[in-house]
Amino acid sequence: MKKLLWVIGIIVSFLFQGFVPLQSLNDQESITNAIPLNLRVHIIQSSPWIHPLGTEMESWVSPSDVKNTILPEVNRIWKQANIQWEIESIIEEDIRPFKGFENSIDFVINTKRDAAGKSDPKRLPHLYRLMKKRYKSTPEELGTNLFHIYLFPFIGNTSQGNAMRPFGYHTVVGTWSNKHNRGGIPEKTLLVEDENTFVRGSLSRTIAHELGHVLSLGHNQCNDCLMKASGYRITAEQIEMARKVAMDRSK
Repeated sequence: MKKLLWVIGIIVSFLFQGFVPLQSLNDQESITNAIPLNLRVHIIQSSPWIHPLGTEMESWVSPSDVKNTILPEVNRIWKQANIQWEIESIIEEDIRPFKGFENSIDFVINTKRDAAGKSDPKRLPHLYRLMKKRYKSTPEELGTNLFHIYLFPFIGNTSQGNAMRPFGYHTVVGTWSNKHNRGGIPEKTLLVEDENTFVRGSLSRTIAHELGHVLSLGHNQCNDCLMKASGYRITAEQIEMARKVAMDRSK
């Protein structure tokens, strides 16, 4: 009887609200049809990146932070869609030292949004070139059950993450950000943040958001949810779309 009532409650939520209650999903029993997806996390190592305002942005996130804090929060969010992210590997990866790589770092550090609020797309090839080839997906692995998150010190002013669609979705996230202060002095990005008092956004939520893009979700499909500037909810329509991509890639 309790199980029947729970099922009815979820159906009602889908029909009338379009959202799955995050808290109720945290409390429910394990779901047997969860889709496991493999996540390779790259922690980019280099000398501190120096922001024009003087901040020295070193790599500070540890493998322990990823395993014990970030991944559980990402999975707490994606449990709404019965999608389970599993660590394939965590690589503390040195910057690829090609000729002129320092210029690429400087370019990324100095990028800004344009008058329409769009981030500079020219920074993306620079970030991609800083990744070592041997840790990327091969052409044969693209579209399979292997997803990438790159933790760079910084990915541009007022930016926190980018799914890097033109570059095989080798997704980048900044461990320092000045998005919350509109381009001011960069600060370490929070690992997690209480969803009921959203102020800055966190590294975990940003990763969950960018993975939503990798699973086909856009910004214009909901309000006050994971795929917008704030929020954690995933709509019923988004769940259906994301699960379809996840199932296709997990085969």
